[in-house]
Amino acid sequence: MAEEKPILRCDNILVSTRGIAETVGKKVVIFVPSEEVERITLHFGRSDYRPIVSISIGIVLTLVGVFGLVEFFAAPRGYRYELAMVAFGLIGCSLIFDALKKRYFFEVLKKKGTCRLVFSKHVQKNDLQEFCQKVRTFYKYDLTDVT
Repeated sequence: MAEEKPILRCDNILVSTRGIAETVGKKVVIFVPSEEVERITLHFGRSDYRPIVSISIGIVLTLVGVFGLVEFFAAPRGYRYELAMVAFGLIGCSLIFDALKKRYFFEVLKKKGTCRLVFSKHVQKNDLQEFCQKVRTFYKYDLTDVT
């Protein structure tokens, strides 16, 4: 008879016999099957895969938004194009913010590449360390803490 392993959850990261998942609410955003996991590393820092690309795109979109805002006040003849440009600017600001924020995240080395599972800003360091110890104990993953 196989031993039942508990489903472990810390913040928005879930570990089960099927694999590791990052969730938002009740929806799975990223899932890594357990047979794909080779090593897990806990990091604290910028969780974006390519921050330079994200920041560059964010700057371009932010400039479009600033131009739209200037046009909106300089020549208020048509609102929909200027407001759409301002919306692009807000998206650009969001991209820049997401690329610069620091969070705890698992970097999962898979058989084909890597994957990052990001914790929300509400996670506490001591809860995270307890979670990592439970993952090592129950699931025997090679989990390294480099924070």
